[in-house]
Amino acid sequence: MDIYNLPHDPCLAGVPAPADVLIRSYSARRNTVKNKIVLHQNMLNLLVEGRKTIAQAAGSSTVYQDEIVLLAAGHCLTSEVLSDAGEFRSIIVYFSTQVLEDFYRQHAPQLGQRHPAAAQPLVTFAKDGFIRHYIDSLSLLLQAPTALSPALQRLKLEELLLYLLHTAPASLLAFQLDSRLARPELGLRSVVEAHVNRLITVEELAFLCHMSVSTFQRRFAEIYGQSPHQWLLKQRMQRAAHLLRQPQQLAGEVYQQVGYESYSSFAEAFKKTFGLSPRAFQQQMPGAE
Repeated sequence: MDIYNLPHDPCLAGVPAPADVLIRSYSARRNTVKNKIVLHQNMLNLLVEGRKTIAQAAGSSTVYQDEIVLLAAGHCLTSEVLSDAGEFRSIIVYFSTQVLEDFYRQHAPQLGQRHPAAAQPLVTFAKDGFIRHYIDSLSLLLQAPTALSPALQRLKLEELLLYLLHTAPASLLAFQLDSRLARPELGLRSVVEAHVNRLITVEELAFLCHMSVSTFQRRFAEIYGQSPHQWLLKQRMQRAAHLLRQPQQLAGEVYQQVGYESYSSFAEAFKKTFGLSPRAFQQQMPGAE
């Protein structure tokens, strides 16, 4: 699978992306699944149509068209689903961490003694009337015949940041880079355990950890004492057995909760582990009909 380096890849040949802030419109007419993205700058994604699922080191989140999202620089997997009208549209604002730090310094008096929530590399905000009009203003600017100047792009970013600082200060101040990846062992553990019950491959986990597959497998074995495939299988089967012991759970629905794409592949793995099909395992539980 290709890896997309943003915001660099879509630039015209020989034309470097602005160093600090870049505003772009984006549209697509087909669904995409788990695009591998390397974000070289932070990203403010203003959804207009469709929905977007973002998997990164801290976990996975789905953003809808009545929301906007701040995403820190780093590796992520993105999936896009078209709207009922058959289109995915958004406006994206890329910005450097230096720009964010400059903004906080400039508005330090307004921050006061606020204590932000736990650091988050992904933060969503609900759209309100102001944000909707803000998105419309960016659309008009992007349609103008004259390219946006670096000064105007930075001004528009700061306009929204200042508004979010006024209306949702705790959420905005919680946004920052995922520092766990600075410590490979802690980063690997947190990424794996955040995604253990999701439909994700070892290759994708390695990508989120900023590692090659071979490095990821080696470090995983050093930490957990077994291969990623063995450990993931064990964890998923243990969770599946726990879920199947709950009388309200249907065997045909459990597979989606433990990271399998189909019931048949889940049932095969479960039978190899426990010697029974999921339905037979559930039927042997006390009180089962």
